[in-house]
Amino acid sequence: MYAVEFEADIRDGVVRIPDRYARLHNAHARVVLLLEEPDTDTEVKAFSEHTAHAIEEWRAPDEDDVWT
Repeated sequence: MYAVEFEADIRDGVVRIPDRYARLHNAHARVVLLLEEPDTDTEVKAFSEHTAHAIEEWRAPDEDDVWT
C-alpha cells in the first residue's frame, strides 16, 4: 500500500481525482479526510475519535483504551 496526497473540494459527496492520478479512477482505496475547518457535526467527530486508535502513530500513551 502507498499514499497519494492531493487537495480537493467535496461536491455533493464526490471527490474528484486529479487528472495526474488517472490510473486511480477505477481503483479501490482507503480514504482518510483531513479537514481544515472545525467540524460541528458531533456524529462525525465521534466517529473520528473512535477510529483514531486504529493508527498507531496517532495514539497517545495515556489514551483510554475504551475504543479498542
